Amino acid sequence: MYTIIDLETTGGKFNEESIIEIAVYRFDGISIKDQFISLVDPQRDIHPYVEKLTGITSKMVKTAPKFHEIAKRVIEITSDSILVAHNAQFDYRILQLEFKRLGYEFSMKSICTVILSQELLPEEESYKLGRLSRSLGIPLKDRHRASGDALATVELFKILMEKDINQDIIKKSIVELVGESMSSIFKNTIDNLKSETGVFYIYNKNKKLIYLDYSKDIKNKVIKLFTSKKFIPKYVQNNFKSIKVSPSGSLSISILKSLHEIKTLNPKINNNIDPKIFYKIDKPNIISELKDFIITFNGKNENDKSFIFLKNEKIIGYGYFDLFNNINSEKKLNSRVVNILESTKVKNYVYRLIYQKKYKKLLTLKEIYKFSDIE
Repeated sequence: MYTIIDLETTGGKFNEESIIEIAVYRFDGISIKDQFISLVDPQRDIHPYVEKLTGITSKMVKTAPKFHEIAKRVIEITSDSILVAHNAQFDYRILQLEFKRLGYEFSMKSICTVILSQELLPEEESYKLGRLSRSLGIPLKDRHRASGDALATVELFKILMEKDINQDIIKKSIVELVGESMSSIFKNTIDNLKSETGVFYIYNKNKKLIYLDYSKDIKNKVIKLFTSKKFIPKYVQNNFKSIKVSPSGSLSISILKSLHEIKTLNPKINNNIDPKIFYKIDKPNIISELKDFIITFNGKNENDKSFIFLKNEKIIGYGYFDLFNNINSEKKLNSRVVNILESTKVKNYVYRLIYQKKYKKLLTLKEIYKFSDIE
């Protein structure tokens, strides 16, 4: 038996969050046998970002039951089952946190449908619930509401069970998450991070770089790094001293920068960039046709754009345009370029971006020099 869960929380500092909505579906592998859905009064403010994302306001939860009033029902519906959630580590941590406040030790075996999807659906471009649902034709109503997301996870889990005919991979994916304590240095580090796109660098007590990674949401990525029990995260946890963040505004630029700096900075442990983006791909014809051009992406803020520069069919580097400054010469363009090594991985990655047109605009040098803004 499985209980498929989704939670919405107040947001805020790590391990200070509270549940504002919960949805639990008891699932036997074929159909839903029981369900529990409720708003929850968190007895604290809801972060404005969460209110905007979910539509759940402080006024809506004011008359809702408090967690201690629904705790018994949560235990009943989850008993003798395996917790299933999309990013299970988050939902499990929050449930543990709420029960710990009541003096109760909550413990369940769990399955994460993000990890399971990566194993059983390796061809998917994204494993976010919304994009995965669209790709698989799963109806997703009330996105970022507990019931809507949990029902989508039920349907996703059904597809994954069908893919894993003998249930071998699902059985291997079951883990028993333990209570996660976190040192003050980790908590303080997380509190000072932002949910932004970029590259981050982790150093040991000797100020040596031990780990380099990129993320669309650096704060969330570091939380996972500090709480995971896998080998690389445990190594980072045991050797962590400080972190440096380099915002990029663009996931594409972050990946490119990571590829270059892993090669040049040689961190003790490299990140695990999805190998699918490095599969060999032929050079797109447009590179030979145009020879010199840039492809643009989002910038660090609304007043600039990031770009990748190709010259004489070679990948030169990446940089940023300030939309208020004219780029009327190659000298000015070059002054904004961070040169990178054109490795095989870099070429395959950039070729794929161009071939799949995963950029904002493609501009020749004449077009750049002619126009004062790149939009």
